[in-house]
Amino acid sequence: MSTLMILALALMAQDASSPHVRSTEPKFLALIDAGISGSATFRRLIVTLNDSDVIVYVEPIRTRRPLRGYLSHNIIARGQYRYLRIAVEIAGSERRLVPLLAHELQHAVEVAHAREVRDPESLERFFKRLAIGFGCGLSTCFETRAAMSVEYIVEEELSARSPNPSTGRPSAGR
Repeated sequence: MSTLMILALALMAQDASSPHVRSTEPKFLALIDAGISGSATFRRLIVTLNDSDVIVYVEPIRTRRPLRGYLSHNIIARGQYRYLRIAVEIAGSERRLVPLLAHELQHAVEVAHAREVRDPESLERFFKRLAIGFGCGLSTCFETRAAMSVEYIVEEELSARSPNPSTGRPSAGR
């Protein structure tokens, strides 16, 4: 119910120049900034979403779940925009959470490219078509190769930029 209220307020205050990836949580805003500054792949995800009709709200996971992050299937289409909600663990290091957030943003990009996805039913059908084998134990849990790949690539890009503790220079990767 609170998600619907947040989305209703967002619809009324929609500004075309606003970023399409949003959060009210300072930690997520910091993670988004870290992803943009530390990963070309993360920047591409943000640019793709900003150029799309998809608005993504990022919020912390509020209940115990078997997943560290997920894209809610409660998509809302109003006017020219589609609204998605991503929930991600809030506890953890930046180096662990930025790739996880990138993974979930990749799912939002997948939806952005699928203009026919406008309600929960079409979203679920869409992800059933893209899904790869993944044992999360939930009936509506889907995974894509692209999201797994993006998570790995962003982790590698951040690792390459992180200073090596012994030299103070960026590491050469793993």
